[in-house]
Amino acid sequence: MALAPRKIGAVTAAVAFAMVLTAPHTTATPDHRTGVRKIEYSLGDRAFQVPGFHTEPGGPVADLELTAVVHAPRTLIGKRPVVLLAHGYWKPCQSDQWVWPCPQADAFPSYRGYDYLGQELARQGFVVVSVSVNGVNAGEMGQSADIARAALMSRHLELLRDLNDGKGPLAERLKAFRNHLDLTNVGTLGHSRGGRGAVYQASDRHAAELPAGVRIRAVLPLAPADYYAPDPEAPENLDYRITKIPFAVMTGSCDGAVNGGSYVDNAKGRNLAPIHAVTPKHANHNYFNTEWSYDNDSRCPDTGLTPEQQRAVATTYIPAFFRQYLLGQHNPIVSGGWPGVDVVTHQPIG
Repeated sequence: MALAPRKIGAVTAAVAFAMVLTAPHTTATPDHRTGVRKIEYSLGDRAFQVPGFHTEPGGPVADLELTAVVHAPRTLIGKRPVVLLAHGYWKPCQSDQWVWPCPQADAFPSYRGYDYLGQELARQGFVVVSVSVNGVNAGEMGQSADIARAALMSRHLELLRDLNDGKGPLAERLKAFRNHLDLTNVGTLGHSRGGRGAVYQASDRHAAELPAGVRIRAVLPLAPADYYAPDPEAPENLDYRITKIPFAVMTGSCDGAVNGGSYVDNAKGRNLAPIHAVTPKHANHNYFNTEWSYDNDSRCPDTGLTPEQQRAVATTYIPAFFRQYLLGQHNPIVSGGWPGVDVVTHQPIG
């Protein structure tokens, strides 16, 4: 759910990372029907901090979790591209408490709401990591939350890079992934405020802040919450401007929370790579996440897609997008859409 953010000052641009080194907890579930394995890992609910990001303005530095669910081909051959997913703003605790960690140990599983998408991407050859961002949701709002989301996403990519090299806290438990992850060929997807964080992370201004050996090749903000900038020429726009890699903004025509157009407007006419504005007709905001789907936020509920129909759009367009830009496999729907899904493509300048 994307709510109007409160404007606060940005935290310091130099973001340092802190992690509590605890033994990772993992669970693995192979799905023999689809050839996909599902694995969860967690380094704990207080495993990470972003200096300058607080539980509230003036409060202590927030503790954040390092928890994720991984979908991957059951048989890994060669190095596989990685797709990282990040959810948006939703209650961190099932008991509706907006604190982190949850006092009743009842974390809301927003990160599992994309299992359907992770399974489909893994079936098509990607290693997909959907990360939990509850600790960020319980903390400060505004751009400092975007910085924290980007930092959390980058820390997971760093963990995966080290895992691929046989190092770090995931190396022993997830050793089957060693030498099978291509962290130079990464796609990211953020939903709602997660989309805002994903764009911040991959923007021209901040791409150099990615961990060494990690390269993002394509970004898909899914129904992204709009960022704050007072006018189109304001310097704040630079923190969210992607011009050097392809990106697609997908927002449903019945989305009751966001419109997503600011990201396209911010980059078009400057872009050196394609930009796609994707509009699934009659799609809302929340049905892209199965854990949020009890809340129908549609602006046009009488004509809206069912949850299953909306997720079918996601599992059609999103894998095609990442196959085109991470695997070099062109698909005309990426630029042209299909009946019920409109796509406006802005080709590179020059």
